[in-house]
Amino acid sequence: MAKYLGRYDDLKLRLMVIERLRLLKDKYSYKQLSNLTGIPESVLCRYVKGSVLPGGETALELWRKLESVESLSSIIRSKIEYTPDGLLNLTKIVYNPYIIKLASQYAVMKFSSKKIKKVITAAINGIPLATEIAVNMEKELIVAKDAKEVGIKEFVEASYHPGGSSEMKTLYIPKGCIKHGDEVLIVDDLIRTGRTLNAIVKLVEKNKGRVEGVFALVVVGDKWKEHVKIDCPVEVGLKIEEEELAKRRG
Repeated sequence: MAKYLGRYDDLKLRLMVIERLRLLKDKYSYKQLSNLTGIPESVLCRYVKGSVLPGGETALELWRKLESVESLSSIIRSKIEYTPDGLLNLTKIVYNPYIIKLASQYAVMKFSSKKIKKVITAAINGIPLATEIAVNMEKELIVAKDAKEVGIKEFVEASYHPGGSSEMKTLYIPKGCIKHGDEVLIVDDLIRTGRTLNAIVKLVEKNKGRVEGVFALVVVGDKWKEHVKIDCPVEVGLKIEEEELAKRRG
């Protein structure tokens, strides 16, 4: 774990690794996990039962080994469905509790070195994942919606062209929910064109916040980068190349 982490954050990350181990224990025996990780069954058993916690560096190494047992990318790929015209259907992913929990842990590990104050996503499919990440990070969650909520007087908005039609779409967040200098993590289920992501970036910047990172379950190719101007880490669960989708359409 990062040396600068406080004792509380270090403990949280160590417990998160144990939770990952417990999730895998539902599918693998101690003997299987031992063979896959090289860690004695007795030690794994003590971890799962909570009688002992791994040290910081041991927990980080265990996380890497567990990722090799069952990676987030392989799980997402196994659940993705495609429409007849080659579009992605993430329904079985974005509402799967196991995948959401695993993806949340992955995001927290990836951004543990970043100072995050708030998590933002766009309604609707990104909400379950963003909520889980916000809870694990113990940060405030902001949902950018496509309509103004009753009872809120002032909003900040950003419009974008989603592609595929001549209509413009607009995202809204309550004015003041992001303050000057707030470090923000953007969470999304799918990045394909980058237009929705860029609208969220604009919402953060209009409030004088700072985008510290982006996490998405699935990203398609690299063309989306043409529509997004950010200088921060972008982490994804699975990257699918445009050529792969083109083959399915063909």
